[in-house]
Amino acid sequence: MQPSLSSFRVPTSQGGSWDPSSLMDIAAYVSVGIGYLVAVVANTGLTPLGLILQTIGSVAWLWLFWQLTVTDRAPRRTLLLTLAMIALTIAIEQLAWLGGGFDWLLPMVMVSVIAMGYPIGRALLLGGGIWLVTVLTLLGLDSGRSMISDLMLVVPGFIFIFGFSAVVRYQFELRERAEALVAQLEVAQEQLRAHAREAEELAVSRERNRMAREIHDTLGHYLTLLAVQLETALKLEAHGDARLHAELTEARRVATECLGEVRRSVAALRPADPTARSFGEALARVVAEFEAALPETEIVLDIEGPAQDLPPERRMALYRCAQESLTNVRKHAHATKVLVRLRVDDHTADLTVLDNGDAGATGDKEHEPGFGLLGMRERIALLGGTATAAPEPGHGWRVEVCLPLPPRLAAAPAVSAGELVAATAAGDAQ
Repeated sequence: MQPSLSSFRVPTSQGGSWDPSSLMDIAAYVSVGIGYLVAVVANTGLTPLGLILQTIGSVAWLWLFWQLTVTDRAPRRTLLLTLAMIALTIAIEQLAWLGGGFDWLLPMVMVSVIAMGYPIGRALLLGGGIWLVTVLTLLGLDSGRSMISDLMLVVPGFIFIFGFSAVVRYQFELRERAEALVAQLEVAQEQLRAHAREAEELAVSRERNRMAREIHDTLGHYLTLLAVQLETALKLEAHGDARLHAELTEARRVATECLGEVRRSVAALRPADPTARSFGEALARVVAEFEAALPETEIVLDIEGPAQDLPPERRMALYRCAQESLTNVRKHAHATKVLVRLRVDDHTADLTVLDNGDAGATGDKEHEPGFGLLGMRERIALLGGTATAAPEPGHGWRVEVCLPLPPRLAAAPAVSAGELVAATAAGDAQ
């Protein structure tokens, strides 16, 4: 592990660091200065050479320490500076043999620097070496009874300084780790906010598409039907046909239903489910409306299987697809025959709307699939199904819708489309 003295800088309460030195730096400078003064003043045998060397050594050590703490701390540079400080500390201790004073505090400050700048294993090795040299120097210098008292002061001092510095380093590492976690948390929060914005935009887009489909499938259906009936009424009026009153009555009924659909959409942003009571009757009602608008067109409704057992969202999707397909037949096909077939089994629900109009034969690009087919495909795709619309080979147009179902629907006998249409027509007449 590379040495790092970054933990030797103590942050202030505002989160920054003291400049040019931190609190620990100041403590080191003061301790080394006091140690130098005590070594010089307390040494009764101090020589001029010893004083000069002691002063130069202490100043050099402080300069190295300044380089270590305030300059760029590249791993190699930090290691070289630390080794130079250790060598200088040992050399200053040996000045006692040349008439200098023995500096008690310098080796302890050096041990503190090592304990705060290096991992515990390497710090123990380097600090133990300094401690050993200090003890051997004392053993060589001291004589008599003062040797034991000196050792009793040095050994506990080294232990305390090393332990305290190691704990401070550990606390600094915890702080740096916490700051890194906070930074990661901020990045994660920003990513979550970005994902939330994307999810919100996606939800808005889906809701916009859903509302567009609902408007097209409800208002578009009724307004198209109303336009066809009014056009028929104009033709009947031009020929003085007695059926004019019936057509106007039907147009008024369609307009009333359209207004009711608008009220329901505004109230709930979702039209009422016309298939809730009976899916078959709802389809028969759509067929009856088609026959009333285009009496010259023959339409056949064929329902097989338990259509009413379909989940509500699938019933509504199939109902809207059938409604949209018949609306397109009225607008574009000019057909004389139309088949609407719904087949439901244990696995799928298939809807087919087939006409014999001229859209497939002429290849008229004016009536290419538009918003209605797009909404149909989107609605079915959201339920995991497929919807296709294409001209029949030779003549006509075919719409195919396939919806997957959960394997829980049991087979049921076919429903009589004629009875459903008759019952619906009778209900409308009442």
